[in-house]
Amino acid sequence: MYRRFLFCICFIGAVYFVIVAQAEYVKKIEGLIEVKNATATLTIDSDVTRSEIKFVFMAHDVKNDERYKVTSPSNLDLKFGDCIQVVGNVSIPKKKVSGDDGPLYNFPYREYLAKDNVYLLMTVKKMEHVSLCNPLSWYDELKLYFILQKDKLTQIFLNEYEQPYAGLVAGVLVAGKGLLDKESLELFKMTSLSHVVVLSGSNVSLILVCIKMLVDKLFFWRKEKGVVIKVVQKIIVLIVVWAFVLLTGGGAPIYRAVVSAYCGLILFQEKTSQVYALFVVIFIMTIISPFQTLHDPSFHLTCAATFGLILCTKPIDEWMRLSRLRFIPSWLREIASATLATQVFVFPYIVYMTASFSSVFLLSNVLVLPVIPIIMLLGFLTLCSDLFGVEWLLKLVVFVNNLLLHFVFWIVGVLADVPHAYVELSKSESIWILVGYCIVAFLIYMWHLRD
Repeated sequence: MYRRFLFCICFIGAVYFVIVAQAEYVKKIEGLIEVKNATATLTIDSDVTRSEIKFVFMAHDVKNDERYKVTSPSNLDLKFGDCIQVVGNVSIPKKKVSGDDGPLYNFPYREYLAKDNVYLLMTVKKMEHVSLCNPLSWYDELKLYFILQKDKLTQIFLNEYEQPYAGLVAGVLVAGKGLLDKESLELFKMTSLSHVVVLSGSNVSLILVCIKMLVDKLFFWRKEKGVVIKVVQKIIVLIVVWAFVLLTGGGAPIYRAVVSAYCGLILFQEKTSQVYALFVVIFIMTIISPFQTLHDPSFHLTCAATFGLILCTKPIDEWMRLSRLRFIPSWLREIASATLATQVFVFPYIVYMTASFSSVFLLSNVLVLPVIPIIMLLGFLTLCSDLFGVEWLLKLVVFVNNLLLHFVFWIVGVLADVPHAYVELSKSESIWILVGYCIVAFLIYMWHLRD
């Protein structure tokens, strides 16, 4: 009864907030105008994505209560909470329509930005720091503290590892993909490994599991933990997890993983159906951010991959175990079956969205994914040994991790050079592949039901 009630409440709430958000969006965009050489006083209210030629961040206009996505020259040292006076061009985000040879998917850029309450773009021409903005709230001060700590931790990786290795090991722990060069990102994309270069949902989930395991050990002297201790443990986990969110600067994959973790701790039990739990989490995230559910491709890919893992991992694993592939070791079979399961729903969406796919995705994921948790662990040990000044441990950890990082980049480079490793399609080819894929998937499903 509780499960049905929770499901209905979350579903009704999700529908209601989608309708409200759509109405507010239509009302908001009616009054938008483009302005040349606009002058504004902005408060930076997000982390700053940096490159050699530009900075990108979200900022709040102090006077008209507007929020912009700002692109500025990289000639000032900017951070969260700074107040800046700018002169630049204000424009309306345009829907990115693919051409005749592009993908079937037309990216709704305006709606995608609207999920973050951003309706206008600003390209800065001139900029200077000012001290006229309102003082930061205590929560913003806390966010700024964690962002500064993130910069310090990132600098440790940059000091101890050479690029592009530093970009990868920092990316999977705290920094995201901003430290990797375009060439490396393209190679990881071609081999279907884009998800390993950032704090993806799987990486965040691994970190959250480690946090929970450590917190579970806090009351090791108690053989039986009462209700009070269990509640205290959950509160500690929630606080530590949110501190991790602040440290990493947030981001859609991190927020999704954290919301899922919170729901798992508060709403669900161990025997709760995974499909039911995933639907409830999706409804809750829709209530929090309706336009994320509707217009965020990364959210769609996360849901597709998760549904594939839940529904298809076991059948694929059993098929491999009973087929001529039964000679494969169980640990390798688990990785292969999980990789194939995620692709069941991800593959058609990737073809629809990008008109391309990687033909070496299985080999790349089987070879690289087992190494990523070790790289994350050694990266964490790098931070600890540097912060505590244990020089011999720092050198040892960096040496071993460099070997693993070299292996990952070597595998990615070799597989990216394989003929037809990355296949690009026309619109007509994408349609035929999707139609054929749906027919094959339906036949396999019917054959599975018959058995």
